[in-house]
Amino acid sequence: MGNYNKGEIGSIIRVNAGEDISSAASVVIVLQPEAGTVKEFTATVPAVEVTVDNVVYPANQYAEYTTVLTTDLDYVGTWRKKTEITFSSVLITQTNYVKFRVLP
Repeated sequence: MGNYNKGEIGSIIRVNAGEDISSAASVVIVLQPEAGTVKEFTATVPAVEVTVDNVVYPANQYAEYTTVLTTDLDYVGTWRKKTEITFSSVLITQTNYVKFRVLP
């Protein structure tokens, strides 16, 4: 479980999809705090592999969103994140939720 800071701009949020999602029509990262409103952000699918805190994010197999507003992460506590991947109007998949924490 990774940690982020409340209201921080420039935090990179990544979610592994476990499959190649580079051909998806749209990729959305869904963030859900313990209390408050679910947030959805349009994500990118980077074509480069990265490793963060011993977690490997293979090229074309993860979604990434960089926070741009102080309200993106506006609740201190435990959150959940997942991706919703749309390949076509009839093929929409999603990942399982993964927990993370937002610190004060």
